[in-house]
Amino acid sequence: MKSTHLGLELRVEGAGAALRRVAAVTHNTLREAGRHRIFYGLVAIAVALLLLSMLVSDLALVDQKARLVQDFGLFTIPFIGVLTAIVMGVVLLHKEIADKTIYAILPKPIRRSEFLLGKFFGLCLLLLIELVVLSGCWFMVLSFRGGHVTQPIVAALTLSYVEIVLVTAIATFFSAMSSPALSGVLTFGLFVAGRISYVISDLMTHTKGVFVEVPAMRWLGRFLVSVVPDLSTFNVADDVLLGWQVSGAYMAAAVGYGLTYAAVFVVLGLLVFERRDFT
Repeated sequence: MKSTHLGLELRVEGAGAALRRVAAVTHNTLREAGRHRIFYGLVAIAVALLLLSMLVSDLALVDQKARLVQDFGLFTIPFIGVLTAIVMGVVLLHKEIADKTIYAILPKPIRRSEFLLGKFFGLCLLLLIELVVLSGCWFMVLSFRGGHVTQPIVAALTLSYVEIVLVTAIATFFSAMSSPALSGVLTFGLFVAGRISYVISDLMTHTKGVFVEVPAMRWLGRFLVSVVPDLSTFNVADDVLLGWQVSGAYMAAAVGYGLTYAAVFVVLGLLVFERRDFT
């Protein structure tokens, strides 16, 4: 709807128009990222590692071949997914700025928040496709070695994707405010801190140690435990190897935990991006 008053035109649009703009950026991001050589390089490395696990399993005992392939897959797929999220998350937005295409996009009737959301959702969709492709390759190798796709394996992959989405949100937040190099370092640092958060929490309960005796480290430990998401929540590899079922209640809690943190980082990224000066 348009209304004119004293020569001024006001465009009033609903949520549908905003969603269409976000969807357009999402589609463009998916197409652009899918053409990136870094993405294909990382996928090729993951596929090579999964196929290598089939060769390495020949060195294991007969009843341990499937277990070895499981170990490879449980490590390789989440690791490559997170690495792709970090690299592509900090590169894609910077590419728009470096190529100056963002200067042609933002003056159009699209908000900065819609542009950044489209970038985030496009990358999440690309990472989902990557996860499905790598999982399919892994399942074939696993089946060849006599293994089976079980509920714990599906649960592990589901939680791995939630972790990947969360890391993507963190990368989006840092890339909205800083250079690719610094964004990559900060995202990877936060990822490592999140993976060892439970270790830091445990060390802080001891009577001795750097996190107890040094005031600055004690403050840092409290900050990391309180603010940084505990990414070990999404690691159920031990359950898979032991054949334990991952309960629906745990899955729901972990997914809710991860998506809540992801939403927080995306919102923070939107606030920073709205105020960023591109001149």
